[in-house]
Amino acid sequence: MAPVLMGLLTGAAFGVVLYKVGASRFSRVIGMLTLRDTKIMKFAFTAIATSSAIYGLADLTGVAESTNLVPRVMPFLGMAHLLGGAIFGIAMGATGFCPGTCVAKAGGRGGDKKFASMFAIFGLIVGILAYNLLKTPLTDSGVIATNQKPITLHGLMGLPYGVVALAWAALFLVISTVVDKLTPEKKYTPSKERQSLVDYVRGEWSWLAGGIVGGVVIVLATAQSGYLGFSGALLALVGWAAHLIGFPLEAVPKITDEIMWRAMLIVGVFPGALLAKAFSIKSEAAVATPVTKEWSTLAVVRSFSGGFGLALGAMIGGGCTTGAFIAAWPTLSLGSLAMGGTFFVASMATSNLLLLTRRIDFARAQLVGDRAYD
Repeated sequence: MAPVLMGLLTGAAFGVVLYKVGASRFSRVIGMLTLRDTKIMKFAFTAIATSSAIYGLADLTGVAESTNLVPRVMPFLGMAHLLGGAIFGIAMGATGFCPGTCVAKAGGRGGDKKFASMFAIFGLIVGILAYNLLKTPLTDSGVIATNQKPITLHGLMGLPYGVVALAWAALFLVISTVVDKLTPEKKYTPSKERQSLVDYVRGEWSWLAGGIVGGVVIVLATAQSGYLGFSGALLALVGWAAHLIGFPLEAVPKITDEIMWRAMLIVGVFPGALLAKAFSIKSEAAVATPVTKEWSTLAVVRSFSGGFGLALGAMIGGGCTTGAFIAAWPTLSLGSLAMGGTFFVASMATSNLLLLTRRIDFARAQLVGDRAYD
């Protein structure tokens, strides 16, 4: 029961962070990808800086092994990072989703389209099943490398991990600060004036506060011998369910404590976001004119397709926005840097193309976000 409970609590903690910092809001994610609202970018960079600094200090002070703070390095998968990153990035750029935020959005009841986030989760599950069928052909064809090694940036530089990790942390903290000075950030007015510390906790968190808390949760996951990645957690959950009904997946050959911990990680995001919403101060717009949810076949199809692409791309490329970026870049994994870099280029290109062709109405998205999110 311990792996189940700890996985649930860790997932719930990150679910709270995702909701409170606004990462489940479509306009925030598309704003990051189009550089029109960079709050989520600054949050992610701050989380990377925080966890990198903690890992680096643990390494340099010699307590990394005794405290179980040796970061897990994802292996290099070769061409799979480019293929998976492109698929994931297109899906992310078109929907504003990633695996973790799909669940957080469902838990937080965000958006104005009925069941859209639930169909995105269904798409994630189908994407996992598709990957289970494609993994062997992709490996046999050489797209997914068979000789997978944990290649790192500091290893290539011939420097100690701790030194590079601290420099990495400083770099991302500087980038966050510069981005904050140069680019706009949408401010959402709360329905009541925030005066006490509790009021500030109940309101939407700043990118700095959210990033620090998010980075700490990533490190706490490592201390549990776990890894904060939601695409891998989804694979574990689907694999666990498949074992329960007697049809085990090739990609999850057996159920271990680690698999159970990871499966509960993504399950925990839902109640975490749900509790965060229940405790939050509503936005002024949400109180004055709350959004009325409507059914949209197009939104459902887009959400399902997006979820499918996210899961398939993440599985092929080796991670998602959390597993291959926020939690992985502090490890200085070359594979994660390749995957993260690829899907960000693809997602930014996709979202900007949709914006230019007026397939995305950013002003309306911010209006809906203000009314639907609190």
